[in-house]
Amino acid sequence: MSDVLQALMVPGFPHLAFPDVCGGSWRSFVAAMNQAGQRVDEAQPDVLVLYSAQWISVLGHSFQYAATPQGLHVDENWHELGALPFAFEIDRPLTARAEALARQAGLATRLVDYEGFPIDTGTIVALRYFNAHNQRPVVLVSANIYASPEDCMKLGNAIAQALAESGKRAVFMNCSLLSHQFLNEAVSPESDRFSSSQADAWNQRFLGLLQQGKTEDALALAPDYIANARPEMNLKGFYWMMGALNMPKRPAEVMAYGPFWGTGAVVLAY
Repeated sequence: MSDVLQALMVPGFPHLAFPDVCGGSWRSFVAAMNQAGQRVDEAQPDVLVLYSAQWISVLGHSFQYAATPQGLHVDENWHELGALPFAFEIDRPLTARAEALARQAGLATRLVDYEGFPIDTGTIVALRYFNAHNQRPVVLVSANIYASPEDCMKLGNAIAQALAESGKRAVFMNCSLLSHQFLNEAVSPESDRFSSSQADAWNQRFLGLLQQGKTEDALALAPDYIANARPEMNLKGFYWMMGALNMPKRPAEVMAYGPFWGTGAVVLAY
């Protein structure tokens, strides 16, 4: 789809907003996020479309509709890192059309528009790298905890359809992790490791299929992958991205992969 310029899967750890604390193996994520950010700037999209697994909703899929969300955020787990200021603009016409199309596709949806609505860490971190100067508007959608893989793909497809109707060009971002098992101890970049070798092996098996452009094989593997590696939100963000891209056959590029506090983090690009 020519209106989707790029699609990215990125981690949303607050540490990435404070590069000085990202030594050791975490430097590769900072470097990959910076490189991906440069590519986005070069592509000059009209809008960014972001699905964050950290914005969890229960009653269907929520779309941020406040015109200019702004404020200070402190991460719930790593509050010692400090406050994260944020300010960005929402593409309200595109958001409204995407929400309407998703509802027409049979999904439970709602527009969220009130002052002070909390913005999650993943969204703020992603926008630090891909919209640092608030130079482009955003479409922001939640991760519905009860959504099926099919629902997530319908959601992605509805947003892509709204985008095509608008004539705008976008970069889609899925802010999610692969294996989502944290280490139960203090971790430094130098001491970080996967919570289990099994999780690492499953992550690499899944990523290997994507790198070969074997999207259908990756989706066929997904139920076993979810059962064994427990990826964040059961891969809902990935299914959403596949729906937006209409099941891409081209190979994905893994720009960075490794442990982050025991989980499996990746910067992946289509």
